[in-house]
Amino acid sequence: MAMVLLVARPSAGQPVLGPEAAQRLAELGISRIALLADDAGIGVVLEGWAFDPAHVDDAVASVFPTGSGTDVRVLHDVELVAVAPAPNGRSGR
Repeated sequence: MAMVLLVARPSAGQPVLGPEAAQRLAELGISRIALLADDAGIGVVLEGWAFDPAHVDDAVASVFPTGSGTDVRVLHDVELVAVAPAPNGRSGR
């Protein structure tokens, strides 16, 4: 599964996730979207089994159509780790 985090400056505008944008993202192989925000800005997590991060510029243009490429930082996944409880409820301590 590929995942990217888009970190938008205020100049990028608000993310657009209506039906047209969702269709374009689905065509790029993105199957999950999460919006994250705080007082400093907005983050958008895009992920999908069929998503090729080489097409992230198309995804950025779909989510932030009024921004420019310099308005959005793209963070690529480095490592994905699954976490599960230890057997028999034991902690690793």
